Amino acid sequence: MDLRARREHRSDPGAFRVRREYGGWTIRPMHGWRSLRGIAPPLAYTRRIPATDKDAACDWAMERQGIR
Repeated sequence: MDLRARREHRSDPGAFRVRREYGGWTIRPMHGWRSLRGIAPPLAYTRRIPATDKDAACDWAMERQGIR
C-alpha cells in the first residue's frame, strides 16, 4: 500500500494512532497488518468516550499503552 496515496508518513517503529472507527475510538499501529482498517482488529477499542472528546481519547490510548 502506498503511504503517499493515504497522505501518511512513515514514523518511528512503535508509533500508534488514535482515531474514530465504527462508532468508537481505536488504537492502531502505523505499520503492519493491524494498521489496515476493515481487515484486521485494532489493538484496542472503546465506545465509552464521546466522538467530540479527542483529548479524553488520547488519554485513554496512552493509559492502554502504559505511557501514563
